[in-house]
Amino acid sequence: MRRHTRRAIRAALTAGQALAAAACGLLGLLRYAAKTGLTLLISYVKEDGTESNRPITPEKVWLSKAGDWCLRAACLLRGEHRTFRIGRITTLETA
Repeated sequence: MRRHTRRAIRAALTAGQALAAAACGLLGLLRYAAKTGLTLLISYVKEDGTESNRPITPEKVWLSKAGDWCLRAACLLRGEHRTFRIGRITTLETA
């Protein structure tokens, strides 16, 4: 990650923006959160179409063989590790 990108992430997080992803990109924010242990609040649309709100601590971001960006995170709501498709995250806030 480039230095100016880290500065943009830090500035967005310290400014308290609900979607820091707008300043530095969603994948960049998720990778930063995974590296630093930052807790995020997400709204996620499940496969059946229902939406759930979850506090998570991201751990890993990767591109699946099917071409979907995925996120492995500790779900603080369920107390378990879960895998989320990034394309199903509708909102994201820093906790």
